[in-house]
Amino acid sequence: MTAEHFSKEMGVSHADFFRLLPRAMGDTQYEVNGTFINARLAEGSLAITLGEPQVRRIALLAIPYAEVTFSFADVSETVRTQFMHHFDLHFQRGGG
Repeated sequence: MTAEHFSKEMGVSHADFFRLLPRAMGDTQYEVNGTFINARLAEGSLAITLGEPQVRRIALLAIPYAEVTFSFADVSETVRTQFMHHFDLHFQRGGG
């Protein structure tokens, strides 16, 4: 197993990110240190870095977002995929 790093823009404010984080992490134990989150997975570890808060403006609409970086170490593709599926599920926005 090797290290895997990737980033993505998430359409959330920092306040929303930290409000949703406990459910997104599920049973995974983690520690928060400012904008850094360190977690111990079933195998290996995960570091999440929350980037600077930003705003995307479309006419009068202001949409908060931040770049979020995920750094997995010694985590198999299967465990990584399962974790990200669960994590992303809790950050999805519903539509009507």
